[in-house]
Amino acid sequence: MDFIDKDNLYGNQYNAFALCEYPRELYLIKRLIDVAEQGVEKQVVESTWSFAGVCHSFATTIVDYSKAAYDNVLLGHFHAVNMISRAILENCIFLDIIINNDELELWKYYLVYSFRTTIFKAGRPPRQKDLDNLHEMYQHYGIDDEFYTKQDGRKKAYIREPYGWTYKINHNKQFTFENICNLIDCDAEYHGFQMMSDYSHGTSLYMKIHSSVFIGDMMTMFVNLYVELYRMVTLYCWDTVDDSFDEISEELEAIFYRFIDYEEKVYG
Repeated sequence: MDFIDKDNLYGNQYNAFALCEYPRELYLIKRLIDVAEQGVEKQVVESTWSFAGVCHSFATTIVDYSKAAYDNVLLGHFHAVNMISRAILENCIFLDIIINNDELELWKYYLVYSFRTTIFKAGRPPRQKDLDNLHEMYQHYGIDDEFYTKQDGRKKAYIREPYGWTYKINHNKQFTFENICNLIDCDAEYHGFQMMSDYSHGTSLYMKIHSSVFIGDMMTMFVNLYVELYRMVTLYCWDTVDDSFDEISEELEAIFYRFIDYEEKVYG
């Protein structure tokens, strides 16, 4: 029996077959994505270049990536799901930092940082027009000089650091993703990021020889999708999401807790 349209798709037939054991989980994750998307779409955004616009772009990305992850689940591309989940986690953490520090207007620093990063990644020196636009953005958004000028004791300006736009809350000024996770006071986030990074890089021998169809791996995959979608909704669109979101969440959590109880009984 074919579980994938092999005429048009590759997929992984062996992994896709394993999904027969998880029809309810698949149904609930799909509904969760749909309800989350509807909640995001109801948010009012008058300008892309605003706090609301930046937050909306993160929320939309999280929904879009969740859809891509779900599609790859159905195709049996479980490694790809974990790669995408890593990107979803990063977007959720950035959204968390921006929303929960709105008084510092970090969205402006993120916006300027993103523009500068883009024009300097073009593989050639930036055009003068782009540099002029960048400096106009500094003025327009009221960006502090200390963000884009090198400070004493530092090798480069904060705007040139990978996560430098967080410098106002990053008190030890160590711009690593581990430290970014610490800004939201959650060590588990970085641990999850590390685990999923193996799939993004694709170089782990254990990952290459380990099957992903064991129940623990499958549940972890579902949990990752659920947790980040739930976080995005509670951060961004709790006021516009449909009431069914609670029902879906409660049923998924019940499934996950039953699995945890099972694991504890089997493995102690």
